[in-house]
Amino acid sequence: MEKEKNSDTFCPIPWIFEAVKANGDIRVCCHADEHKGKGVVYDSQGRAYNAGRNELSESRNADKMRRIRRNMLNGVWSDECGRCKKEEENGLVSRRSWETATWDFTIEKAREATQVDGTIDINETPVVYWDLRFGNFCNLRCRMCGPHDSSAWYDDWAKLGKEFNANPEDFEWANNEHFWTQLEENIPNMEWVYLAGGEPLLIERHYDFLDKCIASNYAKQITLEYNTNLTFLPERVIEAWKHFKKVKVGASIDGYGEVFEYIRYPAKWTKVYNNLMILDKLPPNIRSQLAFTVTAENVHHMPDFMKWKLSESGFERVNSPTIRTTRPILSYHMAHKPKYLNVRVLPEKYKLNVTKKFEQFVNWTKENHQPENIIKQATEIAYGVCNYMNNESYYDDSWNEFKDFSSKLDKIRGHVKKGIL
Repeated sequence: MEKEKNSDTFCPIPWIFEAVKANGDIRVCCHADEHKGKGVVYDSQGRAYNAGRNELSESRNADKMRRIRRNMLNGVWSDECGRCKKEEENGLVSRRSWETATWDFTIEKAREATQVDGTIDINETPVVYWDLRFGNFCNLRCRMCGPHDSSAWYDDWAKLGKEFNANPEDFEWANNEHFWTQLEENIPNMEWVYLAGGEPLLIERHYDFLDKCIASNYAKQITLEYNTNLTFLPERVIEAWKHFKKVKVGASIDGYGEVFEYIRYPAKWTKVYNNLMILDKLPPNIRSQLAFTVTAENVHHMPDFMKWKLSESGFERVNSPTIRTTRPILSYHMAHKPKYLNVRVLPEKYKLNVTKKFEQFVNWTKENHQPENIIKQATEIAYGVCNYMNNESYYDDSWNEFKDFSSKLDKIRGHVKKGIL
């Protein structure tokens, strides 16, 4: 069937999705976090809908959600969708692209389900796709992160002289029992659940959720997707996963060896690599992939990391064709914010060197007789990252901020870069 006109801005998320931030606030999706309003959905009084105090269904027809639906159906980009728009303009594969390819909820179905003002019947169009983050409890202080997503960041954040405009108690919202009652009521409709944090494998409430899905006998229809730092891989989670339809473990790996330990402080590479090897041998319903966050501090290392993955890692199934992607090299996303860690902050001379490294990596895949699909994907990754990096410069207004942040954090943590920018 020919694609309907004005569908190039359509995404199924505003119809079938519910996203809960680490502090319990409801948002459009995690990529909308790049928008100045962080994608948070507000009520008529200007108060954020929050899973710890509101009915989960209340936000679905909020003004923001209805406006975004209307815009999508009319071929208009909403401000909240700016990250996907920017990525698609620069040759990157956006989340919108992935979701439209994954779900059979088409623009035609959206039109049928949506009133003129953007309202939907929430019973006729239930939430089947969830993004759940049961707090910010985490054991790492990743350099591109902060206290809103990792409780371990509190002390370093203060030492950097930065303001944390939240109360740590805000991240305890998942202790609200009414939320759990609502979530349990929604389990029969669930098809896909994305779990992040904090670090989900360390958050006890995450295990409560898995137990509820298993006890209700609906686990067999649910696909779980994780974003985890993989510093822990307890046996009980492996046993729980065996009950689910599919499990996709996205391991946040931004390099190997000392680069990994520098970015994902204070994780130890050997421990995480060993956990990856365990994942590599789990039952076939459990798949894993490397999720690489591209920043100004590790973009130069990305070609080396991909070469390592292809030639030295020893993986048989990690990043093999998975549930939602057929990228055997790695999955990646650009760190758009904080702005001083965006790859566009780099000096032009450095960008040229990085671009050359990506070109050399693509040539390496050809010279080492990699399969055609690997060469194709290497070319696409190189083009996407370099095109985005070189398309615009943040050097003038953010380079000094980058150097200040990096040097201060190095001093706080006792780091020596050893060749890392």
